[in-house]
Amino acid sequence: MWFQDNILRLIFLSLLMSKRVSSREPYCSSFHYEEQLLSKMIRMEIAMEQQQQRVNDALEKMSQTVELFKLEAIKKENQMLDRIRDALESANATMVNFYKRTSLLEDNLKNAVDDFDYDSKLLSSTLTQNVSEAIGYLHTLEEKAGTPTIAFEAKVLKDLSVSSNTNLVFKEASFNHGNGYDVITGVFTCPLNDMYFFTSHLCSASSKYIGYNIVVDDAVHTNGIVYGTNVQHCTSFDAIATLQVASRVLVKTNGYGSNFYQDSYMFNTFPGVLLHR
Repeated sequence: MWFQDNILRLIFLSLLMSKRVSSREPYCSSFHYEEQLLSKMIRMEIAMEQQQQRVNDALEKMSQTVELFKLEAIKKENQMLDRIRDALESANATMVNFYKRTSLLEDNLKNAVDDFDYDSKLLSSTLTQNVSEAIGYLHTLEEKAGTPTIAFEAKVLKDLSVSSNTNLVFKEASFNHGNGYDVITGVFTCPLNDMYFFTSHLCSASSKYIGYNIVVDDAVHTNGIVYGTNVQHCTSFDAIATLQVASRVLVKTNGYGSNFYQDSYMFNTFPGVLLHR
């Protein structure tokens, strides 16, 4: 449209110039400035229209760019929404799976508790029955066996030459029912409350004094002295004592210590036995 307007302006200008020429006006008339002004205005309007066209083109490109940006932003937003939706669906599936597993675990735990309670009751009943049967069996054994057999005999002194106040250790046990006598220490440890009988047989070397004690719980119960004149001499001594569990009984020398006599036919001994009441 601007092209048509410019054509009309040029035609008008041509007619005006022809009229001026036909009227034979001088070249430097009063219309010369107006012609130049009109020409300049036409050029400015053409330039403005061209600038307007460039602005319109720029606006069009900007509009297209904005539209593309909007489409890209919408695309990215949709992608983000899809990811969020997928994440929510995955989280929901995970929660559902977790709930199922939790419910299954609770069921298993409840079943385990029930089974444990049942097994505990069964075990308690079984143990009670077994203990009752064991007690009855022990009572039966006690009635059949009466008082347990506690007896020992130890012989062969570990040391034939000893000083005073020394424990005498008989290192060989012929029998040791109840395991009360210790062949390492020479001490009898009482395993059962009751009355016991102890005896000992010692032989001194020739011309030697031997003092002896039977000691019960650190208290002298029986004592004496054996003296071998020109030949060896033997003596026996005994003790009866009421003992408690863990009481200790042993034979030791008193203020006299010396040499013992011992050969294959004669042994120094220390027997003891539980007396049946």
